[in-house]
Amino acid sequence: MIGGMSRLINTYIFKEISVPFLLSLAVLTATGLLSKTVKLIELIVTHGIGPSFIFWFIISVIPSFIIYTIPVAFIIGVLVAFTRLSSDSEITAMKAAGVSLFSIMKPVMLVAFVAYLATLTFTLYLFPWGNINLRNLLFEAAKAKLVSGIEEKTFYDKFKGAVLYVDHLNIKTGEMEGIFISQTGSVGSTAGAKAPGTPGGPAGAGAQAGPGAESTIFFASRGVFSPPTEESTVYLKLYNGTIHRKTENNGAYHIADFESYVLELSIAGSDSAAPGKRPNRELYINELTRRIKEIRAKGERTAPYMIDLHKRFALPASVFVFALLGVPLGIQKIRAARFTGFSVALAVVLCYYVVSTALEALGENGRLNPVLAVWGSDIIFLAAGFYIFHAAAKDRPIDLGSRITDLASRLRRGRAHKR
Repeated sequence: MIGGMSRLINTYIFKEISVPFLLSLAVLTATGLLSKTVKLIELIVTHGIGPSFIFWFIISVIPSFIIYTIPVAFIIGVLVAFTRLSSDSEITAMKAAGVSLFSIMKPVMLVAFVAYLATLTFTLYLFPWGNINLRNLLFEAAKAKLVSGIEEKTFYDKFKGAVLYVDHLNIKTGEMEGIFISQTGSVGSTAGAKAPGTPGGPAGAGAQAGPGAESTIFFASRGVFSPPTEESTVYLKLYNGTIHRKTENNGAYHIADFESYVLELSIAGSDSAAPGKRPNRELYINELTRRIKEIRAKGERTAPYMIDLHKRFALPASVFVFALLGVPLGIQKIRAARFTGFSVALAVVLCYYVVSTALEALGENGRLNPVLAVWGSDIIFLAAGFYIFHAAAKDRPIDLGSRITDLASRLRRGRAHKR
């Protein structure tokens, strides 16, 4: 009989938490998407993107904020549920029936564990995937606009380190005739043209790209853009042309003919997709760990990278902290329970993220160990949660406001005494 009642109460509390949790998650996710609406409208207007792009844009951008909205929605769900149960005296009835606060925590921890697994999945896998996919989507949209913007008998300078001129362009096939391309700087570091002697390159060593290459000019009878094999470039296949190259170190001038040549052109403003050059938000855990080892081997500071690494685990773990805080705060006798539960949740979240941001700033500046900087907020609020939970389990009133005021007054008296 007792076991059946316990299961009934657990199921009841589970449902009470799940409904406001899912509702809050939906509202917060929709709010996060609204913040990206301006960017999406800009892409629709400037690039003419279609439904497929919009769909993948939304899918890719959701992980960037849902890693924060899941913990926030969880504590809102807990506080709204338990303030409602407390205001309706259902918590009092459960205690009268012999149900302890520890038993009440079981369904709460179950929801917390589900929220933890969901957040961890996003931080470890979907967050970097979404950032990578979003960058690729934006690049593809920009690339399509750049390539489609080429006009006949007009100099086109949207490629990094290169200027393109086309005498005739077949709009249907995309084939170009009478091509002139001027490159500045080292070919290997700007447009990345294939060196002669490689597959698809011209014969002869005269056009070999060297470290002192200053300027290169291509003339070709015709050419066409080929599908890219990398994410930050477009490939232009040239036919029946000539390469003119002048080296900086000795002033030598080289000329080479070719039948076919594949030229790699980088779009201005694009970043390399190599793991060593991608920002931390686009790195998976193994890549981020490898980068930390490489930076440590060079003797450089690893604090920003350590913070990013541990944050992937500390952020999901915050749901257990919020569970320990939410239940005892929610069962306090407060009027207007639903609105109070929501406002208390926002206050707790605000305090948590203010402390987290402050500690992370100290960690990045080297004033605090980066691991402690990330986990410090969880440790502080976990200790507060244990204290509040213990007080609630003993049926002692929780008056955090007066205790904080007393602590502040003690600190002021201590400073005045030192003076």
